[in-house]
Amino acid sequence: MSDSKPVAPLSVKDLFNSNTQYVVPIYQRNYAWGASEIEQLIQDIYDASGNGESRNIQDKYYLGSLVVYKRELKGNNQQTVYETIDGQQRHTTLSILLAYLKNLKTLDDGELNELQVNLCFDSRPKSTRALEDIYLNDANSKKEEPSIHAAYDIIERFFKIKGLNKAFEAQAFCNYLLNQVTILRVIVPQGTDLNHYFEIMNNRGEQLEKHEVLKAKFMATLESGEETNAFSAIWDACSDMKRYAQMGFKSEDRRAVFGNDWRTIPSSFNAIQSKLGHQKEVQRAMTLRKIIENKSSHSNNDDEEREKEQRFGSIIDFSNFLLHVLKLIVAGDSVSLDDKKLLDAFISKEGRLKVDAKEFAFELLKFRILFDSYIIKPDMSAEERKWSLQKLTSRGNDSSLSPDYPSSFSSEQNPSVNEKIRMILAMFHVSHPSHVYKRWLNHSLAILRQLAKDNSKLHVNGNEYLNALEKLSNDFLDDISKEDGQLNEEVFHRGTGVQNFVFNLLDYRLWREFTAGKSFDGKGLDNIEIKKHFDGFQFSQSRTSVEHYFPQTDPSGADKMGEDVHRFGNLCLISQSSNSRLSNYYPDGKKSFYQENHRAESLKQAIMLSYDEWGPEEQGRRNIERHEKVMIDVLRNRK
Repeated sequence: MSDSKPVAPLSVKDLFNSNTQYVVPIYQRNYAWGASEIEQLIQDIYDASGNGESRNIQDKYYLGSLVVYKRELKGNNQQTVYETIDGQQRHTTLSILLAYLKNLKTLDDGELNELQVNLCFDSRPKSTRALEDIYLNDANSKKEEPSIHAAYDIIERFFKIKGLNKAFEAQAFCNYLLNQVTILRVIVPQGTDLNHYFEIMNNRGEQLEKHEVLKAKFMATLESGEETNAFSAIWDACSDMKRYAQMGFKSEDRRAVFGNDWRTIPSSFNAIQSKLGHQKEVQRAMTLRKIIENKSSHSNNDDEEREKEQRFGSIIDFSNFLLHVLKLIVAGDSVSLDDKKLLDAFISKEGRLKVDAKEFAFELLKFRILFDSYIIKPDMSAEERKWSLQKLTSRGNDSSLSPDYPSSFSSEQNPSVNEKIRMILAMFHVSHPSHVYKRWLNHSLAILRQLAKDNSKLHVNGNEYLNALEKLSNDFLDDISKEDGQLNEEVFHRGTGVQNFVFNLLDYRLWREFTAGKSFDGKGLDNIEIKKHFDGFQFSQSRTSVEHYFPQTDPSGADKMGEDVHRFGNLCLISQSSNSRLSNYYPDGKKSFYQENHRAESLKQAIMLSYDEWGPEEQGRRNIERHEKVMIDVLRNRK
């Protein structure tokens, strides 16, 4: 393939050609991808290779673009050198993924051996050295460049959990990655001001999104200006996932549609349309350009109210939410939750919409209000990000209403139900942080629809909701750990191959039982070492790395526990940064670190830290075995 083409589709094998070098310049940020982005990239390739929900193999999978500038080199240099302008994170992750595959002993490594590290960093020699080290399966640079080694660990764990470390599955994945996964390399012209170009690339103007194309397609099917006006008002109000849907309507429309309390939803699309009938008509068949220009035509622009809205984030984006609603109203397993397939999910091969525009808009609004009221949101105003479970209502008198955000279940007889629901939802979310493939969210929305059935205020009973979420957590655990109807404990003893959900579910149940005054391993909240870690406990998205409390190898490289080091009793979930820093410490050193610097990162870990002895011999071994039995019993208990 010629290196001179300004735009060229490259297979991954072509990208890592040994005659080509890519350099990350000084103005680029450090490698910053974490578990969510890395796992999503591999999951997308995994699905495209025929292993996902649809089981359909895509002939080519397009990974995006790599924008580069060809460097003019002096001397007789045989390599072509490109400066990376856009796409560094993706390219670095592919480099780390290839290093992992190269180090698997089960692969036929003929094609892999033809490839080499061809990415380096102008101003960060540690990053260059780290990439070279992982290609050689060497951890020498782990402490000086933990982010690259942490990414390698994330990939290794993904393969273990998916079972892709088996010879056949890994080989098939590798073959697809090298030959069918394609990236579009774009070479900018010589003489380009690279600093200016980079600034443009990172400050792009508003671009047309797939959900805006879908909106135009829906609106073209409507028959009158009143219908398109109502549809556009609902769509625009729902499209900003970082504010409550009612706040997307102008003040007068909000009261007309939702009543003085902002909680009553009309019975149909036509009922909403009639309440918006006083507004100026919108052109029926809007062009895409007009849709972009008028995106905020229905929005509330009250500065005071918008300031209050900014405190909330969202666990999902609008394109993903549209797919959840579609999957729920058509009740079909054929609807993928992958937003890259958004248009295919809604539009048939013949170009027709699969759902009626008015019906979908009404269901979209209902599910958004259920989502806003009864699914957690990140509270961006907190110093340490916490999870919010609050509904929107109004306060004030008829002439002056302002937003109020009480707890979603503040009126329940059991005052702790809101906190329990908040925690179990957070547990589900941090176990599956990516925006796509949130099965738990789809199930939760289905539960909410059933509980709010025939209810104009979409009221949900908190105890019934909590019971349904508890059952859902049991079902998810069964999917992981049951074989032939029996609990298979072996799945808990796989070291880094144990899924995050298992640890997070255990922490939720420990939190719930500690709150009720129970104790485990004979250790309850009367133990100061337990209580200080329990107080203020929150589920964190940064906890993605499985730690061996007694290390796999000590600083001298000795392995003192053998395979038993991977037993569940010796494992807990912590952040990547902590694991990189502490991986080879003995338990006493880890305990000192957490005592001196911050609270434990999980409740299971807090219990482990409270032991005086922990290790492969005598009392240390007995403590591990005792702790493990009690923790697995907590997971067994379905109540």
